[in-house]
Amino acid sequence: MSYKKFQEGINNLAASNNFDSFYYQLKPTEVEGNYILETSFIESKRTTFVKLALHYDDLYKSAILLNLTKKRLLTNNDVATLDVILGDNIRYNFDYFIDKGFYLSIGLSSRFNQFNRGITANSLLPEEQVFSTGLNKVDVELHDFTNRFYLQTLFRKDFALSLGAELKHLTIKSETLTEDTSNEEKVFENSNYFSLFGKLKLDTYNNKYFPDSGLYFDGDFHLYLYSSDYNNDFSEFSIVKAKAGFAQKLFNPLHFNLEVEGGFRIGENQSPYLNFALGGYGNDFINNFVPFYGYDFVSIAGDSFVKTKLTLDYQLFLKHHLNFSLNYANVGDDIFGNSNWLSWPDYSGYAVGYGFESFLGPLEVKYTWSPEVSKSIWFFSLGFWF
Repeated sequence: MSYKKFQEGINNLAASNNFDSFYYQLKPTEVEGNYILETSFIESKRTTFVKLALHYDDLYKSAILLNLTKKRLLTNNDVATLDVILGDNIRYNFDYFIDKGFYLSIGLSSRFNQFNRGITANSLLPEEQVFSTGLNKVDVELHDFTNRFYLQTLFRKDFALSLGAELKHLTIKSETLTEDTSNEEKVFENSNYFSLFGKLKLDTYNNKYFPDSGLYFDGDFHLYLYSSDYNNDFSEFSIVKAKAGFAQKLFNPLHFNLEVEGGFRIGENQSPYLNFALGGYGNDFINNFVPFYGYDFVSIAGDSFVKTKLTLDYQLFLKHHLNFSLNYANVGDDIFGNSNWLSWPDYSGYAVGYGFESFLGPLEVKYTWSPEVSKSIWFFSLGFWF
């Protein structure tokens, strides 16, 4: 183990808040280059934490977060967290995790997520209905209630491998359109989905929002076996997606972050409501929403996509960042089957931004544009994403 890796481990221990004090000493042995590690620590008796946070972004709007974290709730190595998010879109997120390290860890999670947004009509409606109504956008309200049970272990020390089951209830409705037989709001989707999933994740970025070193990989496979089938069009299908990233300093204070991601659907299911939807800016999006500069949220949709993003970040002063980003993508139905993913990208976008790492979390402003879109778009974000 290198000393740098050892120091990272010590820092991670200190950041866990599990110890009131932690001292260590490396004593050399008779064998050159070998050391004996001696530690002395006091385990913290504080097991309950309450935190408050503020956030604003263009999708979820304003929000205040109340976080309750309880360690050693049922066992000596578990942690339970509850996030209650109040604001324009009320949400919650609950996680319970029994950490066994290289052995099988056990996790439970439950979340409710919602937002209102005007999205492109062709991502929800058949092409003939879009033509007949003349609609460009449809205002929709999305509710997502997802519960998971999973087992997790460490793979090759740095990868987290998870296998589990998921039960999701998805509701998508709109007041822009009404049902044919009444004036009630149009319901596009109101179904339960049961799936099995596997995830493989590696994250050595030194900063979630402005990384200048490290690697990132997140692979996800979902097999959807059952649906209550509101629209009577369900058949078994799978969704595969992956994202890989690499951050590196070019020279102080300039660094770059290159990311490549893609995904596709396997199966003949006709429902588009779990397809990929690109557009907007942000972190921690649910389901298969993918950020893409130059386009508004949920502007480009398809059952498969491939995307590349490059960001150059110049640190003007300590914690002040000026960045430039470009992204390209191909999105559509079965683009991997017909080799369209290898063609010149159909969609492109660019962004110039400023970021400040404040005590409230990152403050970011981005001006984005695309040659294919007639107007530019501003995105604002204040505080940590949740």
